[in-house]
Formats: sequence, C-alpha cells, structure tokens
Amino acid sequence: MKQVLHKLLLSMILSGGLFIGMVKGQEVKQKWIAKMKDRYEGKESASHKNTTKAGEVLLDEYEIAAYHS
Repeated sequence: MKQVLHKLLLSMILSGGLFIGMVKGQEVKQKWIAKMKDRYEGKESASHKNTTKAGEVLLDEYEIAAYHS
C-alpha cells in the first residue's frame, strides 16, 4: 500500500510540474519538482525514525536474513 501511495504522490508531483512548466517555464518546473520531492522524502525519513521504540536495535539485512533462515 505504501508503494502505491508513493507512486501516486510522485505522479501527482510530476503532473503538477508539467502544468507549472507550461505556465512559468522549465527552470521553475525543475526547482518546484526538486523542492516537492525533498519535502516528501524528508517526511518519509522522519516518520521512519519515529517507528523504532526506545531500546530497540535496528538490524541490517544480513542479520534479518540470518534470523529468518
């Protein structure tokens, strides 16, 4: 579900950038798209940091694979 939401949000940002590019120009479009992507990715990483509980250790992919095998 998160992937679908991420793809939907990205497509909305790009379509908004297309409209802005038609009205204001390509340079403004590129700046706006970069700003919106950074804003979304910043929220995504901040929400990921809040999901860990106090005293919980994050495992890397090798430790997770060893645990599940």
